[in-house]
Parts: sequence; C-alpha cells; structure tokens
Amino acid sequence: MAKVAMKYAKALFDASLDANNLDVVYEEFSEVEKGVSSEIHGLKELDLDPKKNKEQRVQFAEKVFANTNDYLLNMFKVLASNRHLGMISEVYNSFNHLYNKHNNRDYAVVESVYALSNDELDEIGKIIIQQTKLSKVLLKNEINKELIGGIRVKVGTKVMDASVQNDLAQLEKKFKRAH
Repeated sequence: MAKVAMKYAKALFDASLDANNLDVVYEEFSEVEKGVSSEIHGLKELDLDPKKNKEQRVQFAEKVFANTNDYLLNMFKVLASNRHLGMISEVYNSFNHLYNKHNNRDYAVVESVYALSNDELDEIGKIIIQQTKLSKVLLKNEINKELIGGIRVKVGTKVMDASVQNDLAQLEKKFKRAH
C-alpha cells in the first residue's frame, strides 16, 4: 500500500508544484491529516462498505473536504472513488516526505537522558545543519535513560552517537580485541 500512497502523493505534489501552490497545499494537508487521523478507522469502513457506491463515496468526500484547496479536494475525491480514503495518513506521510526533500529538510530524533531545553535543541540543530547540509532540521527530543549521558542523533539513516553508552561499548570492543 505504500507504493499506492506514494503515487497519490506524487501526483498531488507535482500538480501543486506546477501550480506554484505547494506550500498552501502542504499546510492544508497537514491540518486535514491532523483532523482525520482519529477517524481513519471510519474511513476504512466506508472504503469497504459494499452498500456505498462510487458516487456516494465521492459525494461524502466533497462534503467533508469542501473547504480544502481544489487540488486536495480533487485528490480526496479520487481516493474516495478508488476506495482509498482510509489511506489519507499514508498519502500525507508520503507527501510530507516529498515536500521535505524538495525543501531540503529532514526530521532528526535527538535522544538524551533528560529533556533538552529549546536552546540546547537549537544548538544541536545548527550542528546537524552544518554536518548534513540541510536547510532546515525538524527536531524531536526523546528520552533514553540507557544512554547514561550524552546524546544520540538520528537523521534519516544516519546516526551520530555521542553517548556514554556508545563510549563504553567502544571501550569494551577494544578490550576484547586486546585479549
């Protein structure tokens, strides 16, 4: 299903980019996804309901998403007609990935033993931007007591580990090699 979601996301992304409307669509889609995320189960039930024909599902999408951008509304109608309304979150995640890639942004998870302050996160963000050449980093701080001290940063598939736990593991490897 991830491939299907990516196809919808790519079509929306390309159409929005061509119309010079990408930021507006991104903002609206983010709001819609937040609003419907708790209703995904109901949308999946609608997709699977054999009593609802294509016309009824499209009318439902038109009513529910009437106040959205035309590009979004059109995509929701296509999702409804193909019984894929329950995939809105997956489509959003794929669209979000494309949007971030286009804008040279990425998410980073900063693991630490305690919650970091905004100033500390800002400093870490600056270092990540220098190291990765990204324009913007969206940071999330997660608490991980197993680190003992220091931090571990994950950006995409890259991991920067400056934790005491990692230092001890490296020291243990050196001792094993020595004996």
